[in-house]
Amino acid sequence: MAILNVVQYGDPVLRKETEKVHKVSAKIKKLVADMFDTMYAENGVGLAAPQVGVSKKIFVLDCSADGTDLPQMVFINPTIVRKKGATLSKEGCLSFPGVYTDVKRYQEITVRYMDLSGKRREMTVDDGSLLCRAIQHEMDHLNGVLFVDHVIDRFGTDEQLKEHELPPIDPAKILEEPELDQILVEPMES
Repeated sequence: MAILNVVQYGDPVLRKETEKVHKVSAKIKKLVADMFDTMYAENGVGLAAPQVGVSKKIFVLDCSADGTDLPQMVFINPTIVRKKGATLSKEGCLSFPGVYTDVKRYQEITVRYMDLSGKRREMTVDDGSLLCRAIQHEMDHLNGVLFVDHVIDRFGTDEQLKEHELPPIDPAKILEEPELDQILVEPMES
């Protein structure tokens, strides 16, 4: 297989809405294999097709890095059909080398997707784990959303971006997430 070029923040492909996959062809299977090779070469746990310049609804994950015994996973045309709770986590991204910042994510999600054999699947992850957060992170890539759009500390993150010679956060892209904000604030008040 091949190691593909990972595009960096600022490349317009990262902000584009991706296209559905209509058939799990040999070309799609090769892309997935190349994405795994690329993800491992870059020491990542997830990689979405837009990150290698392909505007398709595909991402790959291997979350076994956190000590869990999880297999490689392929998500084609995924949709999150249920989300609940909230968690804060420090995230990075292969398209933002060296940048790590706290972001808001859902604690529990249910995702529907197609696997590499074309079989439709549904999975619920309810523990705010690396897998739960990684699914949300990679799903965002398929919709032109980036982890810095969920940022908690915009100015601190901008400093990191500047240090790594990446563009600053676009304030217009920062997501309003009142449902997550409310859940995160409530436990601190009691």
